[in-house]
Formats: sequence, structure tokens, C-alpha cells
Amino acid sequence: MKKLLIIAMALMSLSAMAQPVATPTKPGINGDAVTYFLPKSAIRLQLLIEKRVYTPGDFCKYAEKYLRMTGIEQEEVVTYTVVNFGINQIGVRDTSKCYTVKLKGKTVGADIRLNEEGVLQAVNAEPVAVPEMKHFKPGPQPERINPRQYLSAEVLAAGSMAKMAELTVQQIIELQERRQALITGEADDTPADKQQLQLMLDEIEKEREALMSMFLGTTTRDTTEQIVTVCPDKEVEREVIFRINKKLGLVDKDDLSGIPYYMTVQDMHRTPTQQYDMADKKKEGGFWVNVPGRIKVTLQREEHLLGAFDLYAAQFGFVECRSGSLFTRYVTHMILNPVHGSVDRINAEMPK
Repeated sequence: MKKLLIIAMALMSLSAMAQPVATPTKPGINGDAVTYFLPKSAIRLQLLIEKRVYTPGDFCKYAEKYLRMTGIEQEEVVTYTVVNFGINQIGVRDTSKCYTVKLKGKTVGADIRLNEEGVLQAVNAEPVAVPEMKHFKPGPQPERINPRQYLSAEVLAAGSMAKMAELTVQQIIELQERRQALITGEADDTPADKQQLQLMLDEIEKEREALMSMFLGTTTRDTTEQIVTVCPDKEVEREVIFRINKKLGLVDKDDLSGIPYYMTVQDMHRTPTQQYDMADKKKEGGFWVNVPGRIKVTLQREEHLLGAFDLYAAQFGFVECRSGSLFTRYVTHMILNPVHGSVDRINAEMPK
């Protein structure tokens, strides 16, 4: 009896494994029909994140003693901050909006354009060209100067760091006095040419700043671009979309070590004035399109308002059908918005 029970259970297991698995609908023209998706509207944030690295100078611990400067960091400090951001929208496939249209009449030979995700772009027309994203290009980094190249022979020959720091301060004072003498014309080598004088003053200032950096340290900045994409399907109130850790940069929104950035999405319950209500009998052979809804998107860093934006999003509107008679009786040209899936332009060639 036990053997029969085991065999029966094995057969049941094999039967369960042999059940057909549902596969996603494949978009495209198949025989006398076309299957396509409509998009939903995603929000894309382009973040410019600055990495700032402070490196202490060789004489940092003598800054207070010789320069009367307090609060100078003694260790390297790395900080990340969002210095700017941009916002735009993109269309992504909405798997909940998949439609199949029977091709008949004038639509049999129609030029139906889908993108690589199977989203309907146009019928008998060229789709709207989606502009390429303009990425941030960092500028050239300033030349890093080694301040030790400006140390005098006397400083380099000193027997201790404290003595080197003391002599370097004296060298800085001498540079300031020389600069003042050139400005007042008291220096023996003061040039008559103003341009030449300015070159000399610039070189003195460059040397002075390099020597001061041995006490104050140096800070380098490097800005990079990070992309955060959000696709809201409903209203949200202060939802965390990403965080910035001051020491690590962009971290996951669930990482509590980072400063939170919030997004609030409010449904304005408004749609474009153009609507396409059609009788059921006219929907056969027609194309379903989006009528997007208007939303208000607010971005905040903790309690600080960063910006508020009015946008249209497909998922906050509804779908309607462009009458089948437009496509089965006439050669109709239709272009959809690649972000919203709404009709940007449509016209039919009337018979002569």
C-alpha cells in the first residue's frame, strides 16, 4: 500500500511539472493582427554629485601656533553632496496595457512602428525622434601644484618639522612684503610695463598660496553624474527615492546612513482637453491610445524644497480608442507621444 502511495505521489509531481507555463505576449505583426504595448511615464533624475577631498598640509598642526588659525583639520576628509540636478521623462513599456488589433481594410498594408520594447510609436508615419540624453561632461581638473617646490634651501635644511614650519611662515611674510613693494613701486625691479608687473604679482600669489596650503591643506573637487529613475503608479507623500551618504555618495534609499531625498506625487485629476470617446461599434480595428493625467511632482531634501514640477503621466490617465473607421476605411497617419502614449498628431487621407 505504501509503495502504491509513493508511486501515486510521484505521478502527481510529474503531472504538475508538465503543466504549460504562460509566456509573455510577444509584440509585433503576426498574420492578420498586430500586438503592441502602450507606455507609462517614468521620471528620470540626473544628479550631479560632487566628491570633495580635503588633504591636510604637512604643517597643519602648526597653523595655530605660527598663523593664529584654529579649526584646521588634521585628517583627510571626504564628503559627497548633490550640487545640481535635472529632471525629464521617458516612456517605458506598460505590461498592463497590451492590445491586439485585427488588420483589415486599409490597415492590412499599414506601416506600424513599434520600438524595441514593442511600444506603439506610429501608424503610417515616422515616429517622434526621442532626444538623446545629454550627459554631464566634467571640465578639466586644475593642475595640482607641489608646494615643496617653493620651499627655500634654508627651509629644506631645517632639522625638524616645527623649524621648517617656522621658516616657511617667514618665507610667506617675505613674499607678502615683496608683493606690496611691487605694487607701490618701491621694489628695485618694479617693471614699467603693467602687463609684466601683473605677471610678477600673479607668480608671487601662486607661490604664497602653495606655501599656505602646507598649513591649511588642499581641497580637490570631482563632479560625476548619477541617474535615478522613478516610475510612480499612484500618489505618494514624501517617499524616499534615494539617499546621499556624506562619506560614500549615492546609497540605496533603504540605507539609513544617508540623507534622504523625498518625492511627493499629487494627482491633479486633469487630462488634456482632447478626448476620444467612441461608440463600441467603431472600436473594432481601432488603436487604443493613452490619455495622460496631470501630476505635480515635488522634490525635497529633508525639509528643504528643491523644486515642484507639473508633468503629464500616462498611468494617471486612461485609455481610449481611436475609431476603427479611421484606419479601416482611410489611410490614416498617427504619431504617438513616446513618453505618454497619447496622440501627438493624426490625419486621414480622404478618398478623392
